Amino acid sequence: MAIVKMDKFNLLSFDSDREKLLDTLQSFNYVHFNDLILDDDKSYLSELKNNEKLAKIDQQINQVDYVISLIRDYNKDSKDKLDNKVTDLSLEELNKRGYNFGFDLIYDKLRELVSNREKLVGKRDNLTNTYNELSPWKDISFDINELYNSKRFFFESGSISSKFYDSLQKALVEKGLDGSLVYKLGEKDKDYYVIAISTKDLEEEFSNILRDFSFNRQKIKANKDVKAQLSDLTKEKAQINKKIEEIDEQIKSFSKYLNDLEIYQAYVKNLRLKEESTENFLATKKMNVIEGYIPSDKKGEFDQRLKEILRDHYIIDFKEASKDDPNVPIILKNNKLIEPYESVVETYALPKYSELDPTAIIAPFYTIFTGFMIGDLGYGLLGVIGILLALKLKLMPKNEKALKLFLRISLSACFFGILFGSVFGGIIDVPFGWIDITKDINELIVMSIVIGGISLFFALGVRGFMALRDGHPDGFVFDTLSWYMAVGGAIALALTKNPLAKYVMILGMAMIVLFAGRAIKSWPARIASGTYELYGITSWIGDFVSFLRLMALVLSGGFVAYSVNLIVKMMVGNGLGGLIGGIITFVVFQLFNMFLSYLSAYVHSLRLIYVEMFNKFYEGGGIKFREMVTDTDFINIKRRGEK
Repeated sequence: MAIVKMDKFNLLSFDSDREKLLDTLQSFNYVHFNDLILDDDKSYLSELKNNEKLAKIDQQINQVDYVISLIRDYNKDSKDKLDNKVTDLSLEELNKRGYNFGFDLIYDKLRELVSNREKLVGKRDNLTNTYNELSPWKDISFDINELYNSKRFFFESGSISSKFYDSLQKALVEKGLDGSLVYKLGEKDKDYYVIAISTKDLEEEFSNILRDFSFNRQKIKANKDVKAQLSDLTKEKAQINKKIEEIDEQIKSFSKYLNDLEIYQAYVKNLRLKEESTENFLATKKMNVIEGYIPSDKKGEFDQRLKEILRDHYIIDFKEASKDDPNVPIILKNNKLIEPYESVVETYALPKYSELDPTAIIAPFYTIFTGFMIGDLGYGLLGVIGILLALKLKLMPKNEKALKLFLRISLSACFFGILFGSVFGGIIDVPFGWIDITKDINELIVMSIVIGGISLFFALGVRGFMALRDGHPDGFVFDTLSWYMAVGGAIALALTKNPLAKYVMILGMAMIVLFAGRAIKSWPARIASGTYELYGITSWIGDFVSFLRLMALVLSGGFVAYSVNLIVKMMVGNGLGGLIGGIITFVVFQLFNMFLSYLSAYVHSLRLIYVEMFNKFYEGGGIKFREMVTDTDFINIKRRGEK
């Protein structure tokens, strides 16, 4: 339950050995490179650049991501569900299968299919547009071009608003244009599609009347009679749809290569990790200068691997990483019980190498906070059952650590649910429960404040421990013990009115004023600094009050559940329909309230940890250890030492 100890190394090797060195180091995995900066005074050194190779790998990554996304998208509605299981492979197996996989052939074939499909879709869209343009004229069963080219009479086609159509017909009668005709053939969007015919001698007058009624001329673009052309368009479109369906089936059939493609995806992504590592190196004409960190317990294996590939053609220097070195990467190592809480720490910030790993410290408090806020046995049991099933069936293999964290939260919710006697907000009368959250508000306030006080004083104690660990007993006395006396004395005085508590409080405050700024030589400045530090005691009031959110959240979740139960009880008494409605209401709203309770507990507990506890002893800001291998969504790479 600590930060893994690190050793710093400086390695000098031949540039000609770089490729096999990188292969070996990636297989070893547990090496973190420092990004070496070029010193202007050392003109014999240069930075290593790998832009061309990295650009090519990036192109391969983009291509394989596109192919996998394409295949999955085309198969999302398929009856045969795609296999979403995670495959475990060693790095050696991954590299062998990825290197030998003929990705380019699959990519080229898929791109050809997609290109052909896009052309067919474009052609189909053009046919659809043509069909839509001709559809209002579908009743024309003769060659329309003969009418357009006629020298015997005047002919026009177009559209007119439906509201003007009757008025146009009336105007033709009133004008006595017996040798003219406007005939409706179709209707679309409140427009009538019409043909207009008249004798040649009436052409001018007829055209004027059409214009007066906003006639919109539209030439019918048909190569033959419209009816026949629409039929041909329908047949041609059906043929294109069939070809598109055939291409879709061909694309779907590539799902048989999906596992190999996912392996290739992991291969190229890890290849990039290896190649980009070289950009951390410096080089002379023949040598590479490399600096980095490895876990101390892997030093022997690391050195042995270097000897196997470089023989005696390298120089390496090891030294224990300095606690004050800000570049030391961080690996947290905790037992299986505590490990899920590492995500709580990492969400805030990894510890510096000089700090304690706070995971084991905050684990019990975070569990208590979240369980208290949920505070319902029904919700807790549902959470436990659901999470155990998800873990057993490996439904979320990439999120197992998060599931295990929520399993602990759910178990804590069960404990507090028993303590509060709450099962789905009291829908079931139970023979246990020592605190009723609907009545015992004072008890909940006291519990919240007590839990908060224990948490804050424990966090303060961690700061004192760190001071003693680092050989600073003065820090323990003046930065920790003094605050115990000041804050603890104030609390004891408020509760007991004992004069001894007052003296302890005053002594603690005096120690803070006189020695909190002890690094300052000037006494007036030191006292000013100490006085300002003592002013921070006001923040302790806010910290204690913040823990009332424990009470507030369990009350809010409990009263929502209680309200849902009241509604359900009113519904179930109204026949079969009421019973069914009540059951649906109960399930839906209780699950929704459970979701809100878990979400609120998760978020507000983080707030209590980060703001109220961490500010007493924890700074953070550590650098995450960069492994040389990475997992993908469907490929898990077995690290060295893993079974």
